[in-house]
Formats: sequence, structure tokens, C-alpha cells
Amino acid sequence: MKMYSEYRAQARETLSGRWNEMALLMLIISFIAVIFATPNYVGVLAELPWLAMSGSGCSLLAAFLITVPLSYSFANLCLAYARREEIEGSYLSALFRDFADRWSTYVLSGLLVGLLVALIALPTLMIGAIILGLAYGMVPYVIRDNKEMGVREVLRTSRLMMRGHKWQLFVLELTFIGWVLLCIITLGIGLLWLQPYMATSYAHFYEDVKAEYESKQVQA
Repeated sequence: MKMYSEYRAQARETLSGRWNEMALLMLIISFIAVIFATPNYVGVLAELPWLAMSGSGCSLLAAFLITVPLSYSFANLCLAYARREEIEGSYLSALFRDFADRWSTYVLSGLLVGLLVALIALPTLMIGAIILGLAYGMVPYVIRDNKEMGVREVLRTSRLMMRGHKWQLFVLELTFIGWVLLCIITLGIGLLWLQPYMATSYAHFYEDVKAEYESKQVQA
């Protein structure tokens, strides 16, 4: 495994000349998420509990049906760039093409991960939720590389890949904390560029984790 600074350096190289297009994709995904969250915000501000509750339900449903699959598709677009693959059509069409092709798998995997994390969050004071989130951090990439796998096998593969690497991914995420704080100061605008930076770093991390996992499988 590489040093954390190397993954970030690889990500910057991968995103060279693509920063603005990836930021635009993040803006589109964020805009879609905000649209579905609007009824909840309006209900809270207008002190209409029925609207706030129904809006919360719509937001949660939209998260699993749209936002999570789009986020997974975005992660895999970053992986394609990390691998220097040829992208057919525009980056926008590539995002939504992947979204459409793998929608059902993305939804089911996102739902299962969300349920597992939610069930273990309170009993373990969030510690277990963080560990599970790291264990299933490679799910979108595993789906992309293994089209024939069912959802349960995808989750299992991500979990096996991350054995011995959860702490490394956690620390890699922590190395972005300074940028996150800076983005908060800029009212979140900087997140449009930070999210691609982070996602591409994780894509490069996945490449190393995958190579090590496959090497162990061959040896076994």
C-alpha cells in the first residue's frame, strides 16, 4: 500500500484538466438531492409537521433510489479516470449511463449497507457504524468490476477486501479534514471540488486493495 500523500497526488494527476467538469457533476447530484429534500425544509420552516414528516420520507426514499446510485456512479466515473479508460460520450452521459445500467444493484446494496449501519449505530455508539462503513467502502467499485455478482456477494467481497485495510482508509479520509474545514468556511462551495478529489483518491486506494486481494486469492 502507498503513503496517503501518494494517493492524493495520484488523484490530483488524474483530475488534471477535469476539475471543473467533475465539480459540475457534483453540483448536479447535489441539486437533485436538494430538490427532493425541499418539502422537508419547507415543512420545518412553515411549522407544518405533516409536510415535514412526509418530506422526510420522500427525502429518504429519494436518497436510496436516486442519490445513492448517483453517488456510486460518480465514484465509478472517478475509477474509470483513475484507470485512464476511454469514456464513451460526455462525462455527464457516462454518469447517467452507469446509473441506469446498474441502478437496481446500487439501490439494493445501498439499502442493505444503510440498514446494517443504522442497526449497529446506536448499540455501539457509532463506532460499529464507522467500522461497517469502512468495510463496505469498496462496494460501488466491486459492483463495477463484477457485473455477475449478486448484492450479498458484492458486500462480502468488499468486506474481505477491506480486512486489514479499514484503518488505512479511515486515516486517508482523515487527511482531508483540513480541506473539509476550509470548505465549511466557504459555505460548502469548495465541496464541489473536494468530493471528486476524495473520490478519486479512494479509487486509487481501491486499485491497490483489489490487487492485494486478488493476489491472496491466487495464492489460496
